[in-house]
Amino acid sequence: MTANEELTAYLADFVTEHKRDRIAEVLSERTRHFTVMLEDIYQPHNASACLRSCECLGVQDVHIVETRNEYRPNNEVSMGSSKWLTMHRYRTTKSALDTVKNKGYRIVATTPNEDGYDLTTLPLDQPVALLFGTEEEGLTEEALAAADDTMRLPMYGFTQSYNISVTVAVSLSQLVARLRLSGVEWKLSEEEIEELTLNFYRRIIKRHDLIEETFWETRES
Repeated sequence: MTANEELTAYLADFVTEHKRDRIAEVLSERTRHFTVMLEDIYQPHNASACLRSCECLGVQDVHIVETRNEYRPNNEVSMGSSKWLTMHRYRTTKSALDTVKNKGYRIVATTPNEDGYDLTTLPLDQPVALLFGTEEEGLTEEALAAADDTMRLPMYGFTQSYNISVTVAVSLSQLVARLRLSGVEWKLSEEEIEELTLNFYRRIIKRHDLIEETFWETRES
């Protein structure tokens, strides 16, 4: 057993059985096959709703670009969802794109254009990073140029686009449903589950830092 595994087991005694079971259940349904990049979202309501959709649909990682706008989610809307997500923050679009590319993701820009894939045809054979832009202007030219593919959402009315938080929710709900019915291996690895279990315990145990100090002192004595 590694030191972190020992620490996780030690902290588990400070978490109720119900919460331990719930964390294990949620992590068994989590995925990193999809990740989301949000570029300069500035309305707190939209920022919060995007996080809530990601968490509810089991997407663990969210990459947030804050070139011009600080990402300020409203906790009343997000319902604490950010507590259970792995948030990556960047000052530039390039740094965010470089990160997801280096992790092996296919970069897919969501646009209203008729070209490209839709929610039923987007290939799921490799991990996908979905890019979403600002409420009014959409993705920057830099993000669009870096994308491997584009994806559009179905629209049958006069309006040109959905609200950004609705776009995220509609995209993920349909793509996650497709992924779960596919033969693609989408679940977290055992190592990822162990790491996130420790992180989640730390987020719910008050003054976990003091408890951990005691653990390390006892372990080394």
